[in-house]
Amino acid sequence: MIPARDASSSMSARPAVVPSAHRGTPAVPLPAVALAELTTLSGAELARGVCELRGSADAWAATLRRLDRPGVVANAYFARGVREVLLRLADGRAARAHLANTAFVEGTDRVFELRGLEPLARS
Repeated sequence: MIPARDASSSMSARPAVVPSAHRGTPAVPLPAVALAELTTLSGAELARGVCELRGSADAWAATLRRLDRPGVVANAYFARGVREVLLRLADGRAARAHLANTAFVEGTDRVFELRGLEPLARS
């Protein structure tokens, strides 16, 4: 015979509910890796490359690597002090981002860390 369980000690069968910033609209998952274009806020193209995204479309961060013109972005970052840029993903989503950091990874390439300033949305 199987002993009876106390109802107060058993775990609830209901799944946990994760609150959404926008009630009634499901969260749209970000692709882990996407092709992307980085431009200035005025629209001047800086570079294109591979973007590794973290977080959600509302609160995201990314690492940008394998750029076609890493020197252009590095020059904008170091010489001109550009810190706010526009990131456009290949799927049509775009958002303003802060160029938070840059590093040269020996044996690979220059990488840039981005922090989203607004949600990624289709333009």
